[in-house]
Amino acid sequence: MTSELEIGLYIFMLAGFLGYHIISRVPPLLHTPLMSATNAISGISLIGSLVIAGANYDPLSNWFGFIAVACSSTNVVGGFLITDRMLKMFKKEEESRAERPHFQFNPKLLLAFPVLVIVFLLVVYWFREAGAGTHASMVEAISSRALSYAYILSAALFIMGLKGLSSPKYARKGMFLAEFGMLMAIAGTLFHHEIVTYRWIVGGLLIGTVVGGGMGLRIPMTAVPQRTALSHSLGALAATLVGVSEYLRHAGQLGGVKMTTIGLEVVIGGLTFTGSLMAAGKLQELLPGAPMTYKGQNVSNITLLVSIVALAIFLIFNPSATWLFLLMVGLALLFGFLLVLPIGAADMPVVIALLNSYAGLADASMGFVLMNKIQIITGSLDGTSGFLLSILMCRAMNRSATNVLFGAFGKIEKEEAGAEGEAKGSVRTITPEETAVLFETARSVVIVPGYGMAVAQAQHGVSELAKVLIKRGVNVKYAIHPVAGRMPGHMNVLLAEANVPYDQLYDMEQINPYFPQADVALVVGANDVTNPAAKNNKSSPLYGMPILDVERAQSIIVLKRSMRPGFAGVDNELYYDPKCMMMFGDARESLNRLFAAMKT
Repeated sequence: MTSELEIGLYIFMLAGFLGYHIISRVPPLLHTPLMSATNAISGISLIGSLVIAGANYDPLSNWFGFIAVACSSTNVVGGFLITDRMLKMFKKEEESRAERPHFQFNPKLLLAFPVLVIVFLLVVYWFREAGAGTHASMVEAISSRALSYAYILSAALFIMGLKGLSSPKYARKGMFLAEFGMLMAIAGTLFHHEIVTYRWIVGGLLIGTVVGGGMGLRIPMTAVPQRTALSHSLGALAATLVGVSEYLRHAGQLGGVKMTTIGLEVVIGGLTFTGSLMAAGKLQELLPGAPMTYKGQNVSNITLLVSIVALAIFLIFNPSATWLFLLMVGLALLFGFLLVLPIGAADMPVVIALLNSYAGLADASMGFVLMNKIQIITGSLDGTSGFLLSILMCRAMNRSATNVLFGAFGKIEKEEAGAEGEAKGSVRTITPEETAVLFETARSVVIVPGYGMAVAQAQHGVSELAKVLIKRGVNVKYAIHPVAGRMPGHMNVLLAEANVPYDQLYDMEQINPYFPQADVALVVGANDVTNPAAKNNKSSPLYGMPILDVERAQSIIVLKRSMRPGFAGVDNELYYDPKCMMMFGDARESLNRLFAAMKT
């Protein structure tokens, strides 16, 4: 006979294999919506949270379940709302000119999520009360069958939803299927035989919907990386609380397999929770973006990790040692904090992707603890998504994940960078009036956006400039580097928000051969991804990193606040190229002055 664990492992591997083939076909254009969508789907941890909150095991479990329900429903509602906001911005040029259809799905309808669930709760309650007594066994059989079918349908809808992200044309329809799948999974869980009370469930759903709805509808696109990191932390916290609740409830009666899965759940969930909070703090600039290192840091971190693993192994054979279990959870929380502390802002695309993978693994571990197949499937899909994106980001920077996590990239002295820059030659400047004259004779322009554009909120100005040039007959293209921003695909979302048609966006491999034909390359806030030192200077920390071949354009204009180095902490050799001209100042203000000059 095949055990439940073996079936779960088969499902985990098959879901990961299927997820790899589906997610690897998602274009870089949609990597940010992909991460947001998998975050929303990983909110399936709500299923386990509902059972813990509604089973009425003990007061502590109820509280843990209540908090987990609030965290998970925040991810579900907020994740799907902001994903839909992003996807509806992606349009081709002809679509942006066409009139909108009379009917469109309004994502705000997701705010009715708790109302639908509460109505369904009343139906389930009536169903159970009506079937009490002589028909109790029949009601339980029907409930179990309804739960199984709901989970099967949900799994299929989640996979179809992610498949829709292979093209902007079908992405929103795919997400609608995923949203319906989530509703089916939650509705089916309410038939779970262990749920006997709904007051904790209702309270958690209402709080999560309000918080998630506010985040999904109001957070600006420039803050999507922070919101994503916060979403990872909430999902990981829910998994950790459910794991702790299950341990405290069965501490003296846990077998080796169950203890192993609980250990994985709380360790991965704990380090993801604090690590994601650290990442969100750095992205929001509440914490310094530069790497924060100290002597013996890697040795102490590895020692801490070995200690956590040793405790987990000991608990497998001695599960009743409660104080050691709580110590393991505390060390996991500390490890997540120390893991992200030395990682600089330059590496945030990789960190966000890795945390996405960790959150998925924590969710899958919860599925093994509760032997819930739908959670194993979605956790595997989420983990695969984050793992693939982290590999892509590492390749885009020509670095390994080990180097990202332990290399303290960007930790160099500013004085040395400045002295090195002074020896490279003079820098040419250009005024908005001179730039307007240069654009008058240009026939082809490549715009290179970077995170500086996002900080200055200049994406709308860039879009308006492109429209003016296109009206004059200029061929305009956008060059998007995979790590230009704080998370995979972030630049694509910001430009889509400014109504830039996605068929004008080109990734690095597509646009690099075109640079020699470009009359002007306009660089807006991009630094490290345009630095020729990555190809020419073996002593540079950027050496070997694939970059945009901006230096091959006929003329180069850079909009930048100052000569301050980028996230990597090294001077950009491009700025000393005789073809390069610098327009210093806030990018949005510089574009406004350029518009005024072009009108006159």
